[in-house]
Amino acid sequence: MENCQYVNIVFPIPVDRCFLYAVPEELRQKVKVGMRGLAPFGPANRETEGVIVALPSQEELEELKSKKDIKIKEILDIPDEEPFFRQEMLNLTRWIADYYISSWGEALRCATPAGVSTMSKRVVKMNDIPNRDNVLAELSEKAPRQTQILTTLDWEGEMSIQKLKTRLGDQGIYSALASLENKGLINISTEISKPRVKPKTAKAVKLARPISEIEGIAEDIKKRSPKQAAILEIMAYSEEKLMLASHLAKQAETTITPIKSLAKKGFVSIEEVEIFRDPLEGEIIDNSQHLKLNDEQEVALGEIRRSIDSDEASVFLLYGVTASGKTEVYMQTISRILEKGKGAIILVPEIALTPQTVFRFASRFGNRVTVLHSKMSQGERYDQWRRIKSGDVDIVVGARSAIFAPMPNLGLIVIDEEHETSYKQADSPRYHAREVALKRAELAKATVILGSATPAVESYYKASRKDYKLLTLPKRIDNAQMPVVEIVDMRSEFKDKNNRTIFSHSLREAVEDRLARGEQTILFLNRRGFATIVLCRECGYVARCENCDVSMTYHSASRALICHYCNFRQLAPSVCPICKSNYIRHFGTGTEKVEDETHKAFPEAVIDRMDADTTTTKGAHKRILDTFKKGEIDILIGTQMIAKGLDFPNVTLVGVITADTALNLPDFRAGERTFNLLTQVAGRSGRGEVAGEVIIQTYNPEHYSILAAQDHDYRSFYRQEIITRELIKYPPFTHVTTILLRGKSDTATQNAAKNLGSIIYSFQEAKFPDMEIQGPAPAPLARIKQYYRWHILLKAENPQEIRDIIKQVMGESVPEISRGDVIVSVDMDPMTVL
Repeated sequence: MENCQYVNIVFPIPVDRCFLYAVPEELRQKVKVGMRGLAPFGPANRETEGVIVALPSQEELEELKSKKDIKIKEILDIPDEEPFFRQEMLNLTRWIADYYISSWGEALRCATPAGVSTMSKRVVKMNDIPNRDNVLAELSEKAPRQTQILTTLDWEGEMSIQKLKTRLGDQGIYSALASLENKGLINISTEISKPRVKPKTAKAVKLARPISEIEGIAEDIKKRSPKQAAILEIMAYSEEKLMLASHLAKQAETTITPIKSLAKKGFVSIEEVEIFRDPLEGEIIDNSQHLKLNDEQEVALGEIRRSIDSDEASVFLLYGVTASGKTEVYMQTISRILEKGKGAIILVPEIALTPQTVFRFASRFGNRVTVLHSKMSQGERYDQWRRIKSGDVDIVVGARSAIFAPMPNLGLIVIDEEHETSYKQADSPRYHAREVALKRAELAKATVILGSATPAVESYYKASRKDYKLLTLPKRIDNAQMPVVEIVDMRSEFKDKNNRTIFSHSLREAVEDRLARGEQTILFLNRRGFATIVLCRECGYVARCENCDVSMTYHSASRALICHYCNFRQLAPSVCPICKSNYIRHFGTGTEKVEDETHKAFPEAVIDRMDADTTTTKGAHKRILDTFKKGEIDILIGTQMIAKGLDFPNVTLVGVITADTALNLPDFRAGERTFNLLTQVAGRSGRGEVAGEVIIQTYNPEHYSILAAQDHDYRSFYRQEIITRELIKYPPFTHVTTILLRGKSDTATQNAAKNLGSIIYSFQEAKFPDMEIQGPAPAPLARIKQYYRWHILLKAENPQEIRDIIKQVMGESVPEISRGDVIVSVDMDPMTVL
């Protein structure tokens, strides 16, 4: 029995184990670790795509020999000609599965570009049933759920199980389907669909005669076929031997028809070639050169270059105030990486930042740069993924998932705005891109630069303990002044000045001043919508989402109430649905209301808004930012997507409508989030020759995070925050994990949480006495998307203790798992405990 006859495969399911499969003889010469395999899986032998992660060990083979009666399933097909994943990526995703308590298959799914997987679905079809009416009548009394399924299939024909679940709900659906299949009333089959994304091809043209002949032919046919002659002349003098037919026709100002005519005459040949879908195609990108560094930048760059030249894995925390030139340090570091024949990955926290960042890097490094993010089409992402893997490009700029870019010889990872919470994945595996980057760099012996004007408390703590090398850029480029920050106490605005608008007197006057001087303003509020509460002043009714335990937000453009958690929508009432009163009022402020009020206050200004509602279409981020950069917008209103990383020299005023949005949340990171957002959005002001100003409106002017932001003083904020964290034993002094239980029945969810909690407490008392456990208790957001939510919080200095206790409690299945009607999910090192 040879190893090549068997392989271990993992599947993207919440079960963390390998499955042993036999390799049919015709595939044995082809199979390699890292390839994908299509194999029958589960009791129904559903054809499922997995990844071959290893060959079985000698011990596994010996065990197989001893079990002569066991039948090993065979792989059905291998869609790859070469390994889809390199060993480094297999090792990285194995670490992710271990640390974040997921399955290996789920971790590998994160590293797989969208649209390339072979998909399968189970389809249900009703069989021909003799005496159908009698059978349905009998079932309706004994098994109404089965009757519901048959009636739906009778009306609509065959459909997938997923569609049935969407239509009828998932309560008891699988047991009902199994009963119907056993009775012979339905047939369940598996349908395989090919990957949605395929290589794109186009027609290309090349000369079929020597250039000396072509020049003469072009001259001969110029009078009767001027377009054909023009095509031949372009090709004769072009440096490209193979030209895309569409580009050639455009250059000759004609159609494809003259090219086809030339092919028929034997002057050119046309062939089908593969082309890459390029997200940067058609963009005009100016060239740039390295800038002269100041003394602090030189010191930082020198430290990083020495580390790179030593070929050892190193981590740098580049702490620099806003506009201190961190990006220039990144780019000059990349130049050294390219000289050494290696590649770089640059992560940015928001897709909104990606276009501006890509253009900066592309202006310096040309077509060696590509981009990866979720707003690209699946075809664009697939093509760029293949270009990266083949070594065709060696600089990748992208959001969180770009950390999995298949860079063959990785030398550098840059995480810009490393403090940002958007680097944390919301679904299993709930990885943090920063931690994954650190592990990937360790495996590749690469350098990591964590850049921020407001480092994460955990990162600065590690730098203070020398785990990271701290580099500082304490001043702006060319010694430009930091913006002056004014704090406005909105309590006194209301009491003393009788001001009931969203604009303080200071902010209103400052905006008017900028409009008069032809300068630009950013107004920031980290809450979208028009009004956050719709309330009846007669009876106290509040419009709440029927699926979630939250109030709904009023959006004036659509006159709709929208839940920002489940997207449930309904028309806003004009009268109270409870008492029929006309005293329905809108309270609270979102970006839509800020836009409306800004138009009223400054009718002569050109105003635009940038938030999740205005950037749903492809290219919307870039369109708004380009228009703002050209100076065609006077006032830009937005949420956190405009708060960081953007560089507009003509912005001299930033107004924060209210600084208290995050401050009042029941979360241990509330103060840190507030300081970060205020400092980052303040950093958008005064980045050009004119000094900047920031006006922060707040009802908590004495809070230390707001006072530290006023002085641009991260260290002051850190000193106070770290004391609090140590007292309450939160990160960086412990690791925190939340176990969230969700169910549609409040009673069932509560009981499941209490049962799970008692099991965890018993393990903790016996084996982990130093671990702290809080709960089970209702989550602060107690109901979302019709699911009641209970959580348990675990704290320990050693994260391995948390992983051990969870794996002992959960068994082989890893979160996210379903226990009856309750779903249990685990978040290691969560960014929020809401």
